[in-house]
Amino acid sequence: MSYEKLKHLPGQRGPFLIGHFREFLKNTTGLWKQMKAKYGDVYYIKILHRYSVNLTGMHTNKLILVDQAKDTQNKEAWETALSDLFPNSLMLMDGEEHKYHRSIMLDTFKKDAMQGYMDIMPDIIDHTMADLRSKNEIHFFPFYKLLTLRLATTVFFGLDNHTDLTQVNKAVSDIVNAAAAIPLKLPGTAYSRGINGRKYLMDFFKSLINERREQPGKDLFSKICLAKNEEGQKFSDQEIVDHLIFVLMASHDTTAITLSFLTYFLAKHPEWQASIREEVKGFDPDKAVVSELRSLEKLSLAMKETLRLHPPLTQVLRKLNRDFDIEGHRVPKGTVVTCTMQMTHIDPRIWTNPNDFDPERFNKDRREHMKCPFAYAPFGAGQHHCIGYAFAEMQIKLVMVALLKKYEISVSPDYIVPVKDVPMKQPTDDLPLYVKTIN
Repeated sequence: MSYEKLKHLPGQRGPFLIGHFREFLKNTTGLWKQMKAKYGDVYYIKILHRYSVNLTGMHTNKLILVDQAKDTQNKEAWETALSDLFPNSLMLMDGEEHKYHRSIMLDTFKKDAMQGYMDIMPDIIDHTMADLRSKNEIHFFPFYKLLTLRLATTVFFGLDNHTDLTQVNKAVSDIVNAAAAIPLKLPGTAYSRGINGRKYLMDFFKSLINERREQPGKDLFSKICLAKNEEGQKFSDQEIVDHLIFVLMASHDTTAITLSFLTYFLAKHPEWQASIREEVKGFDPDKAVVSELRSLEKLSLAMKETLRLHPPLTQVLRKLNRDFDIEGHRVPKGTVVTCTMQMTHIDPRIWTNPNDFDPERFNKDRREHMKCPFAYAPFGAGQHHCIGYAFAEMQIKLVMVALLKKYEISVSPDYIVPVKDVPMKQPTDDLPLYVKTIN
């Protein structure tokens, strides 16, 4: 979209050539707050060569992602950043193609499949948690990245828990970092490393497809190889690999991010840590079924509040197929719009003291998240709502049960975690916290 077609809107282009790219990478939320204070809930912005329109209003998530989703495109909004890294993933599909692929993928997240995943996880979690016993201080973000990678490679891909994951971990990290890099395919660039990481994972997964088809297990890889939609259609080998790479990235980093910030908040708020520890004391993951995780109400509240303050994906993009009227502004057909979940999650028109950690805002009496439908949307909304959200919730809860039963987490009173917002939220100092064994 050109500047000429957007100049009737409030906003600014920023420095010549790169626009607001530097500020966007350095302090995304700060940039959004500054622009919103100056221009309101709808404004244009330039990042590198690309103009887009940011939407921070209370009702725009519902408008773009749900009510008028049929008049938007997901693929064309994301493909500039993701087409080399995640081709043919659900993120880059629309219409009937998206419906077809999603219908097959849904088969891998049904009740029986989820129970199979849950049966596998406790041993891996306990084995990894044992590493904390010898530590007084630990950097929790890399710890959780290792744990979630072990879970993903075992639960999703059926690999032995003792498999050396160094190269897989590097490949995933390189792909995630490339998503926010300048798309230059030159040797040594972050973008080039991401493409090489994808090639490594393609070869890795392709070598295992026949084995998973012939000797399927409880893992998601096996289920994707065998999954069918209602018409009996299956995925090709290339489609399997494309989906697996995206699932690995999504399950690995987003879950590690949420676990990190949840652990941080419980260290900063020991009263919540103690309350949840009491709640999980009698919960036995080895004997539980998936539905019983709902009984952990305080843990659920704390997790929701963590996702409000620090959603792993802070924005969702769509390209408009027609002219839209948004908050009194005409936004023309062909514009890429950004629904900024990070901003609606801290909007004082919706949330009481929005920057405070207050899990009770989600309880049955207050229900602040119901004031404005879809303003709270950490997993997206509508037809592209995250297909693995229930698995992510299950994984987060099982890890926190294991952690809080055995360890007390604390932090210096004056410590504030430094945060990077894109490509996904993460603590920039790897989140150093104190650990004390309690049994």
